Amino acid sequence: MEARFDAEKTKKLIAERRFAEAASDCEAVLAREGASETDVKSALQLLGTCHYFEGRPARSIECFKKILAIDPKHTDAAISLSVMYNDIGKYDEASRIYRVANQSLQLKKPGADEILDRKFAIKHVELGDLYFKCHRYNEALEEYSKAINLDPSELRVRVKLAKVYAKKGFVSRSLQELQLLCHEHPGFLEGRIQLGLMFFSQGNVIDARAEWERALSQDPHNPEIQTYLEMARNASETTT
Repeated sequence: MEARFDAEKTKKLIAERRFAEAASDCEAVLAREGASETDVKSALQLLGTCHYFEGRPARSIECFKKILAIDPKHTDAAISLSVMYNDIGKYDEASRIYRVANQSLQLKKPGADEILDRKFAIKHVELGDLYFKCHRYNEALEEYSKAINLDPSELRVRVKLAKVYAKKGFVSRSLQELQLLCHEHPGFLEGRIQLGLMFFSQGNVIDARAEWERALSQDPHNPEIQTYLEMARNASETTT
């Protein structure tokens, strides 16, 4: 019995920008006689992603269309295809595919609009993460911003957005984003921890320590926060 397609391995290759290897893995599955429908759809999805990052939108679109030919209710493929059409300016096609995704989620049910928006947001976050790993920060910023607009409740994306601003050299903008996040959601520890790290990276040990102390008061046994506080104390001692 042949081994199943290792999709996680292929995703890792894509994240490492080893597109030729990732594509080869996918094509091997597609050429394999008797490959399961699940593996075929997964291989096509990842091959489409490879082509997207290689700047081959036409090939990427073909992959997602093949998935929908096999499974018209494949939401991930519909979302990916809609994103592709939108990126190349085919807005009518993007809208049509969006409606396909709507139908697959049975939009008449209460809350289906919100579910679809969250699915689109997840797809934009995935693209943003890949762009970030590839140091393509402008594209990452655009994808994370789209995700936030679709699903403002996903606070971790705002932390990712702040990290992109910092990588682009917009430190003040990064700090503003994190400070606003902490003001609006004071109980969100990840935002406060990241704000402390931003202060610390700028040599502002006092404010970094203050943020981490606030975070520790909310989660007194958090080892990550304790480590950062110890780092801040050591930094304070070396500068006095």
